[in-house]
Amino acid sequence: MRTTLGEELEAALRRHPDRIAIEHAGRRWTFKDVDRRSAAVATQLADHGVVAGGVVALHLRNCAEFVVADVAVARLGAVKVPVNPLLPPATVAHVLRASGACLLVRGTSLPPVAGVPTLVVDDGGGAPAAPDETLTGEFSSVPVPVPRIGPTDRAAIYFTGGTTGLPKGVVHSQASTVALHQAQLLEAEITADDRLLLATPLAHAAGLFAQSALIRGATSVIEAGFDAARVLDLLRDNAITWMFLVPTMIYRLLDAAGGAAAHRLRTVVYGAAPIAPNRLSAALELFGPVFVQLYGQTECPNWGTRLAKSDHDPARPGLLGSAGRASIAADVQVVAASGEALPAGATGEICLRSPYTLDCYLDDPTATAAKFLPGGWIRTGDVGFLDDDGYLHLRDRTSDMVISGGMNVYCREVEDALARHPAVARVAVIGVPHDDWGEAVHAVVVPGPGFAAAELLDWARGELAGYARPKTVEIVDDLPETPFGKIDKKVLRALHWAGRDRAIG
Repeated sequence: MRTTLGEELEAALRRHPDRIAIEHAGRRWTFKDVDRRSAAVATQLADHGVVAGGVVALHLRNCAEFVVADVAVARLGAVKVPVNPLLPPATVAHVLRASGACLLVRGTSLPPVAGVPTLVVDDGGGAPAAPDETLTGEFSSVPVPVPRIGPTDRAAIYFTGGTTGLPKGVVHSQASTVALHQAQLLEAEITADDRLLLATPLAHAAGLFAQSALIRGATSVIEAGFDAARVLDLLRDNAITWMFLVPTMIYRLLDAAGGAAAHRLRTVVYGAAPIAPNRLSAALELFGPVFVQLYGQTECPNWGTRLAKSDHDPARPGLLGSAGRASIAADVQVVAASGEALPAGATGEICLRSPYTLDCYLDDPTATAAKFLPGGWIRTGDVGFLDDDGYLHLRDRTSDMVISGGMNVYCREVEDALARHPAVARVAVIGVPHDDWGEAVHAVVVPGPGFAAAELLDWARGELAGYARPKTVEIVDDLPETPFGKIDKKVLRALHWAGRDRAIG
């Protein structure tokens, strides 16, 4: 019985040697190619001191080499830390420091990070590295060391934003990772003859779909980024049958398609951001009944609940605003502040339970204890209710997270950055409706001497990832406060969201 991610991947690589595993930048990699290359990379990582349980960070843009390095880390029984290439340098440094990474695999297109031993991969840009610093993946007859690990050992640490403003590590075990893929293959309807188009960062959800595709024997067609016109061409000419999209991408495809699109799609998985029901209806008209919505979080990846293809029924419009029912391997309940389960129709905090919930927060027992309720339930920080048929309807977030174009933006982190500007007296950050991004980051500023909104937006470029920068600035005399002395963001949001649902996908 296979109980670790490395065992699952190795079995798949040898089960399908002649099938195409990856297509990227005009190249094709068979499963045998990935097997040999990942074995060579694993040997090179081991030569650089990586052992079972060691932490390896992957900081590179979308490319076939990301998947190869990912497989190599799993085969060694090491712990993967994917680092989003959109993060600013200071956050990258924090992730590497907090995770205790013993080695960084960095793309040539990304800036170097001091203090961490590094191997460099050509990910489509930048200058080549010195030969002794390059991750070669050249064939070697040296066998991959057999790791002495089990289901309770760590497989990955995913970093997510927190209320402190610094990302915190979410630890997943080998067992939770294997369980996730078993559920994902069913819920995402990935079959061995699927051709998956992956255009979102592999350091994010797309990387998990690439792993599932390998386990199933499917082909991942990896794009460096998302371009609506190119995606439509690929759908027409490259026999794509499966896609993962965030709502912004759906909108752009709708706009680019002009009402018609040739495709062979069987499944489009979407989520991670608010979606406008009218745009979802238009997507159903364009692509047909191929959509599956997911709802989860890093602590319970992807499949907390699922809105199935059959639920995307224009004759039942109420379902299109829901997040679906509990996934096949998950349970969902809504609880009061006391932790007591609430009946159908009552609004409270959404809790999830599955075999792929987090093991713990990295080096943070207090946050871990606060996350869990008795019985293995985790608090999501989201507010909603279950209807009589078990469909989950999200209403708001207990945190102040904004989801813009599928990327999580934590308002405290943005506020802390903007507050460092010398002409900002006070600042609050909220999400406001945006036809393309779902939500856009909006800064409400009490200005100090010499303040200029345009200058603040330009200054933020050096402080925040692109998706986290404010898109608009509102100037006010003062910020509203609750009776407890906290900024009342409900008041700030009310003007922008009046008459609109803050739907969450």
